[in-house]
Amino acid sequence: MLLRFCRPSPPTPQWRYAFAQRSDAGMVRPNNEDAVHVEEAPAWSVAVLADGMGGYRAGEVASALAVKCITQSLQHSALKSAKKNQPPRMAVVHRALEHCVQAANTAVRTHAREHADCKGMGATVVAAVFTQDRLVLAHLGDSRAYLWRGAHLTQLTSDHSWLQEQIDAGQISTDAAAQSGLGHLVTRALGVSERARPTLREQTLEAGDRILLCSDGLSDLLAANEIAALLTTDEPLERQAEQLIARANALGGHDNISVILASVEAPSAD
Repeated sequence: MLLRFCRPSPPTPQWRYAFAQRSDAGMVRPNNEDAVHVEEAPAWSVAVLADGMGGYRAGEVASALAVKCITQSLQHSALKSAKKNQPPRMAVVHRALEHCVQAANTAVRTHAREHADCKGMGATVVAAVFTQDRLVLAHLGDSRAYLWRGAHLTQLTSDHSWLQEQIDAGQISTDAAAQSGLGHLVTRALGVSERARPTLREQTLEAGDRILLCSDGLSDLLAANEIAALLTTDEPLERQAEQLIARANALGGHDNISVILASVEAPSAD
């Protein structure tokens, strides 16, 4: 009898990510209505940033609830994927993001309905899943995601705002929009309607890339070239996050400022 022995397949190279997260009340507001969280899991890593709306206390509740709900839901999906001992299919990640945003929307609406002091609360949100060399984003509102690559910064999300809709329709120029003072009229957010309508985007990543998630407290004050300049330094990731917030505060810090930074490291067979 002829026995054949199969060589074991070499391990799939594992992409690695490093994260830094910071949130600051800014220079004007007495409380911080932003929330951020990073969770590293076997199948994929998760980063979530939410900017609460609804005034004192309610905004804090909405953002914290959104981040908790989205993180837990994605953790559950990640564990299910890890049990299969194979890289998750992108369709699975897309469905998981869609589901977790809907679940967070329901949670925010339910809490607002059951607590009179939270009536009308909501949150903008951007959630990111990192798996192998792919990034999948889901966002609502004007919390943003950027890709830094080769000293150039690219905005990956498009604001769900009345002003952005006017820009897209050719009714107003980008320069005029920046001076209008109407940038905070968001058209989509968690908690404002029975069904959320997040925009999803998938991005292929390369070693050396950096991903920035931020609330509008940062993007309102720092232009893309200023953000890119700070990310181009050789400072550690944590220090870059601190410098982004410090720069926004130096420019007035009129809103809460939150950032999550992720750096993409070369794959390893470890």
